[in-house]
Amino acid sequence: MVQSPANRGLKAVVILLGVLIVIALGLLVAGFAMRLSGKGAGATGKERVLTLAPGTQIQTMEVADRRLVLRLKTVDGEEIAIVDTTDGHLVGRVRTAAPLR
Repeated sequence: MVQSPANRGLKAVVILLGVLIVIALGLLVAGFAMRLSGKGAGATGKERVLTLAPGTQIQTMEVADRRLVLRLKTVDGEEIAIVDTTDGHLVGRVRTAAPLR
């Protein structure tokens, strides 16, 4: 069967688009797998610095569910700092009331 140049061109376009769809699907699956393994955008390996007030001492450290929980003793009392281990940002802080004097 003899194909016209227009039919050959359309056939080439369809094959090219099929290949692009397969490549895009492969990249999507690879990205999903990286995110599930914890090596996605959050795990960049950048150094983060948590600045503590002068005189603050770290009493205990615990890791729970991708969170670093620090129990701190400050000059004003005690507090708990919760840090996200995936990107290093401070999630929350719980402070005790100042002691009565």
